Amino acid sequence: MKNLSDLGERRAIKLISNILSKDKVAVGIGDDCAAFDFRENYLLVTTDMISEKTHIPKIMSPWQIGWFIVAINLSDIAAKGGKPIGLVLSLGLPKNTSEQFLIDLMKGADKCATKYNTTIVGGDTKENDKITLCGTALGLVKKDEFMSRKGAKPGDIVAITGTLGKAAAGYYAFKHGIKNKETLKGFLEPNPRIKEGIVLAKTKLVTSSMDISDGLSSSLYQLQDLNKVGFEIDEEKIPLSPTLLKLKGKQDFDLYSNAIHFGGDYELLVTMPKNTFKEAQKTIESTGNSLTMIGRVTKGKKIVIKNKDKIQTLENRGYEHFIKRAFY
Repeated sequence: MKNLSDLGERRAIKLISNILSKDKVAVGIGDDCAAFDFRENYLLVTTDMISEKTHIPKIMSPWQIGWFIVAINLSDIAAKGGKPIGLVLSLGLPKNTSEQFLIDLMKGADKCATKYNTTIVGGDTKENDKITLCGTALGLVKKDEFMSRKGAKPGDIVAITGTLGKAAAGYYAFKHGIKNKETLKGFLEPNPRIKEGIVLAKTKLVTSSMDISDGLSSSLYQLQDLNKVGFEIDEEKIPLSPTLLKLKGKQDFDLYSNAIHFGGDYELLVTMPKNTFKEAQKTIESTGNSLTMIGRVTKGKKIVIKNKDKIQTLENRGYEHFIKRAFY
């Protein structure tokens, strides 16, 4: 009998999905959100959990912990083009947790929720040996605007919002005792791309979409598995964050490897027909963000990365729970 360390998170999810009875849900396990028929809309439901061991470094303040648990749940809503309508939070906390910790935690959570025009409407609080938090976010999207993970076609282009490497740069700063608030924010205070998701969904140009939480390489492999396609990525077209670029020349630190594999940036990864890219790009620019074409969808079920004249297989080195595939 295999252990979860043999399976990894992705195969464990497939195992769970195969066991569960299937209901008449529009979108079930395997996408960023479940989607239920709700008149002309889909009701989106997603949940995400963090724990002290895997997600909460000692440098993270209670306020940032609260922000983080809300942000990562809203990111899933963003990837489907949804508008958040509320969240519930379940808090597992040690009994010696201070009152001030709880106050700051909830202030951070509330700040993130209100920034993205939603609110925390309830949840649960229980005693636990280690800090363990679980969020559930609800959203709405018109059925014909829903951006599924499934739908990428050969010939489509691959694009991402914003820049990559913000979290990697923040983690490097954390590990090396660099006390730069702006750099650390990229690691500790991610921003879900709610506005970007909504405006992209309204264009109806996107053929597949997901958020880049576990790294670009991991996200591409997940899309490959669902769509039975391949990808060719142009390394030099990947937009690097300014905070990452400041680390250029650091010993044993490769900018592109960190941007591609580290994860934690919570940008959107999308595919669309090539002739629609400029329209989508203008739409994203209206939000104050950017959309960059970084590659294309291919027929062969391989994921390769091109650097000048060199083409090689892109390894799946992003983060995955239970197995040692984490890049860092």
